[in-house]
Amino acid sequence: MSSAFVQVAVGAEQYAVAVEDVLEVAELGELTAVPGAPEALLGLINRDGQVLAVVDLATAIGTTSAGGPSFLVVIDDGRRRAGLAVDQLIDVRAPFALTEATSSDMVSGAAVVDGSLIGVLEIRSVLDRVSYSDGVQHDD
Repeated sequence: MSSAFVQVAVGAEQYAVAVEDVLEVAELGELTAVPGAPEALLGLINRDGQVLAVVDLATAIGTTSAGGPSFLVVIDDGRRRAGLAVDQLIDVRAPFALTEATSSDMVSGAAVVDGSLIGVLEIRSVLDRVSYSDGVQHDD
């Protein structure tokens, strides 16, 4: 289990990303659109000389945003680096035990923490969903 989590919100839902998968958090900034890209791919952004794909987390997980994402969570799953666009950055949380099972491959489990249900994201699954949204699994 993670040593800590970055807690984010997308719409009315809250999620946690393992701190060891997070490289940076920042305001979203201006993106460059990619014609013909999957719906969940908002565009590209240059972060410190590296071009990153920015994934709309709300679209990737099948929920709605609360007016559009404002923040960027730069993540790395060991094979790929990308940005997750989220509505809100909430906190960095101490580890918590997962007490709720989920049926989604993108969420490893959930827990009620301080009265809020928080799902723990499986970063590889989220990135896979966007990478294979055209129905074809691409070699990395």
